[in-house]
Amino acid sequence: MIYRYFVDIESLPPPEDTRQRLSPAKIRKLLRVNREPTNEEEPPCTEEEFRQLALHPEYGRVLSIGMIVEEDAHIVHRGVLGRERQSMRFHLDEARTLRAFWKLLGNFNASRDLIIAHNGLCFDLPFILKRSLIHRINPSVKLSFARYRTQPIYDTMQVWSNWDSRQYLSLADLAEVLKVGVNKTEGMHGSKVYEQFRAGHHQEIAEYNLKDVTVLRAVYYAMEYPEGPDPEL
Repeated sequence: MIYRYFVDIESLPPPEDTRQRLSPAKIRKLLRVNREPTNEEEPPCTEEEFRQLALHPEYGRVLSIGMIVEEDAHIVHRGVLGRERQSMRFHLDEARTLRAFWKLLGNFNASRDLIIAHNGLCFDLPFILKRSLIHRINPSVKLSFARYRTQPIYDTMQVWSNWDSRQYLSLADLAEVLKVGVNKTEGMHGSKVYEQFRAGHHQEIAEYNLKDVTVLRAVYYAMEYPEGPDPEL
């Protein structure tokens, strides 16, 4: 029995009510913003700097985790973690979302199973792990982020580029190159998630997150099984 876990996360900056308590100097150091030294007090973070924190687990937070789980190539789970069952709106209980993720990985065997993500080695999976540690959540799986390997983490971006950052392709571009027959959500992008969330577009974000996982899965099959079988969509 082999399990494959296709994973994609959406993240947000810290809560609005923490904005005034952030240290601008620490934030700019994290973002590697170069400023000329002055004797004046460090000005508050700009809106752009605040939004960029969504990409840094030290301050950003997991909004949702889109997942497709296969057991012997058959889908046994497809959904978006982080929403209330009845309202289907994001509950913003990050610890709850992370615990649900690790629970889904309860049967994971690192010598046999795969976690598949696009840029997962550098972003999605380290983000999940670091946020889990911040919340004092014990991961159910000990993940290795060793490079130049495809087990237990298969990173479609790294494998396609042969770990050469000069040749990285976005998931959308790679799906287009491979002609997988399924495209990312038109008009949406990870950089727009915070804006969409503030506008209350929870369903649109969830659909975008799950569509990314669907595209990711199609890309993986095209890379590993070019002559078929095509994945059930």
